[in-house]
Amino acid sequence: MRKPQHITFSGKRNYLLLLAATTLCLFVPAQFLYFRTTSVLKDNARMRALSIATTVATFLEDDIEVYRAIADASDLEKTPRLYADYQRYNGLLRTIKEQSGAHFVYTEAFVDDATIRYILDAEMPDSELFSPFGSLDGMDETEQIAYTTRTAAGSRNLISSDWGVFLSAFAPIIDARDDSLAGLVGVDYSAETLLLQSRKLLYLHIITFSVLSLLLAFSLYVVIQLISVRAYTDELTGLGNRRAMNKTMVRLEREARRRGKAFVLLTLDVDAFKPINDEHGHPVGDKVLVRIAETLLQHSDWEEGCFRSGGDEFAMLLPCGDLEQAQQISRQIKADVQAVFLPELKGQALSVSIGTAMWQEGDSLETLVKRSDASLYEMKKHQTTRKKG
Repeated sequence: MRKPQHITFSGKRNYLLLLAATTLCLFVPAQFLYFRTTSVLKDNARMRALSIATTVATFLEDDIEVYRAIADASDLEKTPRLYADYQRYNGLLRTIKEQSGAHFVYTEAFVDDATIRYILDAEMPDSELFSPFGSLDGMDETEQIAYTTRTAAGSRNLISSDWGVFLSAFAPIIDARDDSLAGLVGVDYSAETLLLQSRKLLYLHIITFSVLSLLLAFSLYVVIQLISVRAYTDELTGLGNRRAMNKTMVRLEREARRRGKAFVLLTLDVDAFKPINDEHGHPVGDKVLVRIAETLLQHSDWEEGCFRSGGDEFAMLLPCGDLEQAQQISRQIKADVQAVFLPELKGQALSVSIGTAMWQEGDSLETLVKRSDASLYEMKKHQTTRKKG
């Protein structure tokens, strides 16, 4: 049974080079996608913070009398009812904070252009992060914009403060009774939370694009392998074609010059092949060529050393430089070809002529092929003379 000729495009080295190339091709879009998605995460956090701040501000505006009383009080504990409302509001903010994933949710009142005063805070009273009622803090640029414009504002970049690094948003609390600004609702998303999300995204990108790189490199490798095999394989017989033969001879010659180890070239053609085609048709001629190829493979320990060089011409390369062994293989091939039985030939026996040449120091490949062809010609001439005699 004939086997396909395997001409490899590369080995591990070329596959790794292909993998590196595909990885580089994917790196730029992957990097762009990562930074773009990270930017989207920031925008989403900013919009989420704005939404929460606006919602809380709207709620407080609907109950502005109670909130304003709390905000304007000097000491909540002296008024149990206000203090109870204060605790109720703080509890509501804690629920909003937990459900939204925000780091801080609070309200504040304006003191001066650089200072604010905390009113409500979603932190637990015993927490180090809790801002007691009336405690003061500095004001950042986003807060100043919200106070000046009386509209919701969100920071587009991370802001550093004594509390940490945050993405913040503020919404105004408007007292509809006199259209005055009762303060702001502030919502902060921690940079650590965004960084954690960004890292998860980074790991996902690394895994995804690594798998894509491997799959793409492997797919390209397989395609190139298939193209390479087709380029170096005779479609009818599965043997290497003339291109494969030349490539293999170059490699053997290089090894022979380096190691001083000769090799042998056998050239074959089918005797009276044209009359077979003319009398029985090309499909039968194709069957003859396939059977010749199978015979060559049976007598070769090296599958990649058998070729159909063109038409009814074949070649075999023997890595060992032993003419006696080559002649013995030639005789075995001839005997097995003569024993081939094809019903379509109606008892007509097949035969081949074989020329032999061994590479010698100083030989070019062209010289080697010419010597083998000359040997083949002498063989056919001898057979013709013997038949006439």
